[in-house]
Amino acid sequence: MVGGNVQGSFSYEMPHGGDPNAVLPQLQAGLLHALTNVVNQKLAAGQVAIPTIAGSLPYFQNEVIAASGAHQLGAQITGLSLQVAMEIPYAVQPHAGQLPPDPMQATKNAFAQAAKDRLDPSNYEVKAKLNIGGFKVGLSSKDGLNTDSLKNQAKEKAKSTVIWWGIGCLALLFVVGLLGGIGVYAYMQVVGGSSATADRAASWDGKTPFVCGGNDKIKIKGVTAKLADGAGVTAGGNCEAELVDVTIEAPIGLAAMGNGKIKVSGGSVTGSQYAAQAIGANAQVTFSGTKVSGKTNTLGGAKITGP
Repeated sequence: MVGGNVQGSFSYEMPHGGDPNAVLPQLQAGLLHALTNVVNQKLAAGQVAIPTIAGSLPYFQNEVIAASGAHQLGAQITGLSLQVAMEIPYAVQPHAGQLPPDPMQATKNAFAQAAKDRLDPSNYEVKAKLNIGGFKVGLSSKDGLNTDSLKNQAKEKAKSTVIWWGIGCLALLFVVGLLGGIGVYAYMQVVGGSSATADRAASWDGKTPFVCGGNDKIKIKGVTAKLADGAGVTAGGNCEAELVDVTIEAPIGLAAMGNGKIKVSGGSVTGSQYAAQAIGANAQVTFSGTKVSGKTNTLGGAKITGP
């Protein structure tokens, strides 16, 4: 056991009223009891040694006041001053090893340790994110390469590639189908056009010029046409027109253009400008037993033969 003497003074007030003298003995006893408990706790925790109690006590005063129970008595301690003198008999063995630091030194040591920790690279984690070949690579000094993220990205890219291949195939099929549809439509138009032109030829009454084109093959028979303008019958493109026993009077009786061919049997063709005109490398007009009145005109490799 080690003895010691405590001397000091304290000041207090009664914020909520009451007799200050009535609580004085309880405050004195509470402060002594709190001082004993706080010092014993510090000694047990190794935060203070017997020779350093006197120097360390001012740093514990707030804890002593809080543990005194003054607030339960309706009092508020506004000042506390304590002096402790410890007796160290010769029979007491000196403290083995280094004495615990006083609060000031402990604070300095704590700041020094914090500064050392801040300068230690092992206390920090360095992270980096790289974009390599379209992959976002995550690196850290703690966990290394994030392989799970790479696996997930590879799966997503594989899914995306498959989806785009599927879209490309569908687009290709759509284009092929569209072109096929256009081809069928064009074929139907040609067939339908020939049929429609043949119907027009069969119903032509000679009151307006007649024109055929494309791959049409038509036949006009026994029609009389008297026109003030244009050509009576015009065959353009690859049209092949056969006229039988027709009577045509117009500024230009017949006109063959491009690869158009007009074959006339019997009848008569009269043109105030040209009875027949053929323009193009393969344009042809052929008369057979037909009365032709008017000039004829050819350009390029076109031919007009007969009557």
